[in-house]
Amino acid sequence: MAGDNKAQIVRDTVRRFVHLETKTLARYILANYGPLFDNDLEKIRRSVRHFRGQSGKHGRDFAADKSLFIDKRIKLPSTWRKVITPYHLDPGTWLVLSDAHVPFHEPLPLEAAVEAGQADQVTGVFLNGDWQDCSSVGFWRTAKRDFPAEIEATIDSLDWLRSQFPKAKIVYKPGNHELRLPSFYAAHAPEAAQTPLACMETLIGFEAREIEFLDYFQPVMAGELPIFHGHEFKRIHLTVNPARGLFNKTHSWAACSHCHRPSMNPARRVDDVVLTTWSFGCLCDLHPDWNPFGNEWVWGFAIINVEKDGNFEVVNRRILPNGKVV
Repeated sequence: MAGDNKAQIVRDTVRRFVHLETKTLARYILANYGPLFDNDLEKIRRSVRHFRGQSGKHGRDFAADKSLFIDKRIKLPSTWRKVITPYHLDPGTWLVLSDAHVPFHEPLPLEAAVEAGQADQVTGVFLNGDWQDCSSVGFWRTAKRDFPAEIEATIDSLDWLRSQFPKAKIVYKPGNHELRLPSFYAAHAPEAAQTPLACMETLIGFEAREIEFLDYFQPVMAGELPIFHGHEFKRIHLTVNPARGLFNKTHSWAACSHCHRPSMNPARRVDDVVLTTWSFGCLCDLHPDWNPFGNEWVWGFAIINVEKDGNFEVVNRRILPNGKVV
């Protein structure tokens, strides 16, 4: 009977003070119930360890009451990191169009780029970000904010592009301007951000238009060539040219848009492998209201040939103010 009483005292103490250390609990029991335990601190500590499941594997396996066991196998919390899988462009010839910023696009260079793609009989069209400006939901205030009208202009431009390449595969990688829409929802309507009805795919209807819309920040591979929009890297435009800034970030062959300037940077490795980086030109208004004359933007596009073995060829083209492709 006395043994049962002592066991209950230990159980109650362990249950009540589950957050305290074993030896601290033993001292507490000794101070309050010492005579019952022959005033033996070590005997009490062994009893506390028994009820906590700390007396070895044999003691845990044969214990009648395991309700007070402390599981020391603490698991590492799951990571919030998002695994990003690159998208691989199919082998073939791709027309790369970037930074049209609809409805602030320029028809002259856009039509010239499309005609060049048609002449090269491209098998795919890759929109490398900022096809849509999304100025109406952006941080910077503009004189006219009409998001529904922007959506309509974007839809019309994509329908026009599909009509120019009825059989070509069209892949759309969002850039920092398309990112304005989910950022706007997150800041002003977080409930809407959780529903697919508010996403860019629903607004534009990419699936119905047979346009593959990629994930935000998803890298694209043209064979062994990584292609980024460019906003994934900070301040690449502040170097000699954007292509040089891109090389400083990637230390590999790579291509990007975003900076609105066509450029190329070849760099030879010690093993004589040439790691070239490219930046592509834009297809938008070169004199926007917020920076009419202080930029170095140049119209342009690219043709990329992707081989089955991963090899690639980049032809970086500029478009002159008269619409001539050079």
